[in-house]
Amino acid sequence: MDLSQAQFDRAVNLIYDTLDNRAAWRSVLECLHEAVGGRAIHLLAFDAAHGALSYSDGADMAPQIDLEYIQKYQFVDPRVGLMRTQWADGWLHCHEHFDEAFVASDPFYQEFLLPHGARYLTACKLVENSEATVLLACLRRPGEGPMPPDALAFLDRLRPHLQRATRMGLAQFVYSAQALVGHALVDKLRQPVMLLTTGGEVVLANEAARCLLDSTSLVQVLEKRLVLPQAYRRAFLGQCAELEHRARTAAGAGADTDKAFRSLHMTSEPGAAQDVLYGFFTLLVPERTLGSFGLRPLVMLFFYHPTSAQEIDSDLLTAAFGLSHAECRVASLLADGMPLKSIAETLGVQYDTVRKQLVSIYQKTATNRQPELVRLLMNLPASAVQRALKADGGPFQGITA
Repeated sequence: MDLSQAQFDRAVNLIYDTLDNRAAWRSVLECLHEAVGGRAIHLLAFDAAHGALSYSDGADMAPQIDLEYIQKYQFVDPRVGLMRTQWADGWLHCHEHFDEAFVASDPFYQEFLLPHGARYLTACKLVENSEATVLLACLRRPGEGPMPPDALAFLDRLRPHLQRATRMGLAQFVYSAQALVGHALVDKLRQPVMLLTTGGEVVLANEAARCLLDSTSLVQVLEKRLVLPQAYRRAFLGQCAELEHRARTAAGAGADTDKAFRSLHMTSEPGAAQDVLYGFFTLLVPERTLGSFGLRPLVMLFFYHPTSAQEIDSDLLTAAFGLSHAECRVASLLADGMPLKSIAETLGVQYDTVRKQLVSIYQKTATNRQPELVRLLMNLPASAVQRALKADGGPFQGITA
């Protein structure tokens, strides 16, 4: 531990550095960890508007631990539940509320906290208002015992500065569609688009997406959460969790984030009215990530539904179905209205070759008619985004996706 005045002054300076540089929060947490010791220091925020864990950063927290917490254990953490619902002010010490008998039988402690070397928590609210709840948590190992009084006094002296900085920089801790992608741009897209957390909470749905909810039962929004048929929902959320894991791992290693679109093809259940819906999604990552932690990314989800088909665009930018280069060329020429024989002549291949490639395209896209295929291809995300970008005259704001 280092509870010296010099360490205190250093912490104060780092705290106010966060107002100009949000990445400085990592330095703040590391400074606090050096001062008071223990297993880890954790800063987390819950976006009040969307009811979701929106921010998670820590000192001495491995990325996998943070991801486990985000994706599963935040929902069963009794300490956070107590903090958010009952604790108004001051410091919460978990051992005063959860005794050894509780710890011995609680899944959060037994499956997550203790296996990762933590037992005792000292925490406080830095902000609680209509926008967010921001918590500072100090974790200690089973053998270390609760937070010592002198370390707690050190943190308590810093608490007003931490509270002031988090209030002034609260936008750093909550989801903001405007911070990730221009709100006007999303609404301008003619294709249905939603922005979601990787856990399925809907942050933004454009007008086309809201209209889509009246056209199909395959996608709905209930209590701000995306509702899909159960099997598809599990697959979608599983892929979203994988995308977030890859993004955080890549950020921690200084590598590029996976920017590819993924697809989801949904059909109605046997016996129900025939319906089909395609989803295409990718991850929107804040321009400045905090290594493996920080403000969580959002998922941008595009939909294609036969009833919402748009006029066919002349520019096909991508095909998200694993089409080969030759198949993409055939699909592009089809979208331009060229007959198969003319495509064969243009590409300098046999007519039978083009027919076989078209059959392969049908299989990969789950379509069986040229008009259906063309509408699907021309409503892929890249085409829709490009149309809006041209109309808007500007790029996405502050994202890499």
